[in-house]
Amino acid sequence: MKILTFDIEDWWVYEHYKIGKKEDWLPRLDDYLDRILDLLDERNFKATFFILGEVAKSAPTVVRKIDERGHHIGCHSYSHKFLGDATPDEVIVDTKMALDVIADVIGRRVDAYRAPAFSITEGNKWVLSLLAENGIKYDCSIFPATRSYGGFPSYKSCCPSMIEQNGVSIKEFPMAPTTIFGRDIVYSGGGYFRLFPYMKIKSLTRQEDYVMTYFHIKDFDYAQERIYRSFKGEVALLRYIKKYYGLKGCFSKFCRLVSEFDFVSVEQADKMIDWDQQPLLKL
Repeated sequence: MKILTFDIEDWWVYEHYKIGKKEDWLPRLDDYLDRILDLLDERNFKATFFILGEVAKSAPTVVRKIDERGHHIGCHSYSHKFLGDATPDEVIVDTKMALDVIADVIGRRVDAYRAPAFSITEGNKWVLSLLAENGIKYDCSIFPATRSYGGFPSYKSCCPSMIEQNGVSIKEFPMAPTTIFGRDIVYSGGGYFRLFPYMKIKSLTRQEDYVMTYFHIKDFDYAQERIYRSFKGEVALLRYIKKYYGLKGCFSKFCRLVSEFDFVSVEQADKMIDWDQQPLLKL
């Protein structure tokens, strides 16, 4: 199965980090979202959109637009604070704030979650039980390889799995790395999707039984203002390349991908799976 997901954070990110003038970037972000929703309607696809609580608060019309098209709504935390150093109380407060504000916008509770920067790791796996206790059925936060600000290389399952942690269960839909030149990478979103030529992405997508995507609107926005600076100790030049390389052709690459493969939401994928046949992991 190939699962289509988006992290909806950029309306807040652009304003919070002063990435250009709002009157310039807002029409661009709205236009990309509209084009994505129209494309998904044409293909009769549903996707899962992980909404940042701050976006639901500051731009509720964006969230309603997605919801009214019948897509699966998930939670992407409240203010995109990485969970690496968070305490249980901080995670509970952040999660409840996000769930409440999103529910106020769409009129129902959400049941899926993705942590900022895939920041559920071996060191804070207890977050999964807190999510389950707060009504989350599906988690999409685990990146079973090493990466900046997150990564869970000791997590050995690269397919949907049932996790038991602290006496509660949650269904995990992890990212699915592929090995290229001895390195585990995820090509189905972010920097590697922008970096790789489309034919390579197409080949990898075709050969994998399970693909989990993660797209951001800013990865399509070639007109965005570039910011050259380091972040959390990362060299400024390296960060600049990771954030902006390949922007120009990324949206057309995405459109080709969605036109050539069939995708489902996390919610639809759940109904396709015989969970008795999936791995049960006790963390």
